[in-house]
Amino acid sequence: MKRRDFVLSAVGGIGFISISAAYYYMSDAGDDDALTQPQSLSLIWDTKAIRHIGNQYRLIVPVENSAHALSNLLRAESFNAGASIVSRLNESITHDFETGNTVLVDGWILSVTEARQCALASTLQPD
Repeated sequence: MKRRDFVLSAVGGIGFISISAAYYYMSDAGDDDALTQPQSLSLIWDTKAIRHIGNQYRLIVPVENSAHALSNLLRAESFNAGASIVSRLNESITHDFETGNTVLVDGWILSVTEARQCALASTLQPD
């Protein structure tokens, strides 16, 4: 292999790895599953029920109807930036109940964070 070919291959490989790494770290793709899975509600409801509640919440609060808006709101609710997304969401849910930041959806009293998680699940996985 000629030195020129080796250098071009190396530069191309480094470029590919850099672009892939940048996409991974900037997209927060790993958080999407945690954002759409309300931990406590998943114990009592199936995916269909979570999406139903999410659809109802989106009807009640139409300004939070898009996946982008809901995702941004859920990420912004975090208190401890060093903790995992699941821990931050659980802290936010507890804080919601402590401060009365709740909503009545289809007969259920939910924290706004839980309702937003359900709504995000309903936008990403329609019925």
